[in-house]
Amino acid sequence: MLFHYITVFLFTLSVKCAEQNANCPIISSRELDLKALDGKWYVAAVATDLDIQGDCAMVLFNHKTDNTTDVSISWISNNTISYYNGSVALTVDSNNTGDLLMVTHTDQKTEKYSFLDVDYEHYAVIFACYNSIDGMNSTYEIWKLTRTPHIKDTDAVKMDQAIATYGLQGAPFIYFNNTENTCKVSGGAYLNPSSLIMASAAAVTLLRRLY
Repeated sequence: MLFHYITVFLFTLSVKCAEQNANCPIISSRELDLKALDGKWYVAAVATDLDIQGDCAMVLFNHKTDNTTDVSISWISNNTISYYNGSVALTVDSNNTGDLLMVTHTDQKTEKYSFLDVDYEHYAVIFACYNSIDGMNSTYEIWKLTRTPHIKDTDAVKMDQAIATYGLQGAPFIYFNNTENTCKVSGGAYLNPSSLIMASAAAVTLLRRLY
C-alpha cells in the first residue's frame, strides 16, 4: 500500500483494516499533475490496517528535472525519525476516466491509488481498495493529506464530502499530532538506523527537507 510502512500516532494502537460488506466503489478518477503535487504534505488522518506509533507524519513528493518523482514518508517516535522511500508515476485507471498514482517502494512493492479529491495548494484525499477473493466484501484505506499542520474547516468539509460521495463516511479514521512543537527539528533529532538500509544519501537529503 502507498503508506504501507508508515507508523504514526500519539500512542501505540492496533487498527484493523477498514472493511465494508460490498465491493470496492467505482471511483471517478481525477487527472493528476505530478508537478503540482510536489512538496510537503502532512498526514492529517488515515483509515488503514497499520500498527501505529509516533507523531508528526509527513509525506514529501520531490518532482525532479528529469520529470520523475520521488516520495519520502516520515514520522517521529521517541525523538527518532523513521521513514520509507519510493518513486511515483501516473497510470491510467481501468475505466479510462483519469489517472491513478502508482507508487513503487524501495522493496519493489507497487500499489495504485485514486484521488477522491485534490486541491494542490491545500488538501488531497487518497484512496485504495481491494476486493476479497469471494467478491462478498472489500478492504480499503483512505489518507487525508494537508499542506498545513492543521486542517482548515472549509477543507475538512470538502474532504468529508468527497469521502461521503462513495459511501465511505463511516471509515474508522485515526488522527495525527502535527503541531509545530512535535514537528520541529529537535523533536526528531536522530535517524532510525534500521531505515538507513532503505535510503541513499540523496534520500537522506530529501528527508532532511521535511524538518
